[in-house]
Amino acid sequence: MISRITLAVCLASGLAASALMPPQAEARSRGERSAPIVRSAGGDRSELTEQLSDPMTQVKVAAMAAMMSQMLLDLKVGPPARAMGDMGVEDARSVSPDARLGDIAGPGARDMPRQIAREVPGAMRKMGAASGAFEEMIPEFEAMAEKMRRAMAQAGYPSRR
Repeated sequence: MISRITLAVCLASGLAASALMPPQAEARSRGERSAPIVRSAGGDRSELTEQLSDPMTQVKVAAMAAMMSQMLLDLKVGPPARAMGDMGVEDARSVSPDARLGDIAGPGARDMPRQIAREVPGAMRKMGAASGAFEEMIPEFEAMAEKMRRAMAQAGYPSRR
């Protein structure tokens, strides 16, 4: 079973990433080269780290994730359960036609939106810190890539730059 913290982290990651993707996709659709979400050595903190570390963004993402989880819990699952029952899934036949996901998820699911709203900001803060730590490693990754390029060239492999 997925823990609620894991669920909160996954939702926060997806929402934070999706919040950053539209400007990137828009620029590409116009044929422009958009600024990278993660900058290379010597740059300021990346847009991703900034967004993950911003308390206002954290609150907005937490509210959105809580709302989305409530919408999922309110989703009618009776019709798909009936179809599954028709295909031979015995447990699905006992699901009420008016059942919602929250009904079959159990009583603990009712509190999930509130827990997600409480946990997402902290999860995003942690992701922002991790993102910042990875940014600090970019010069090392770039140096390693350059060493690999040189070694490949010395071994006679063509450059794909």
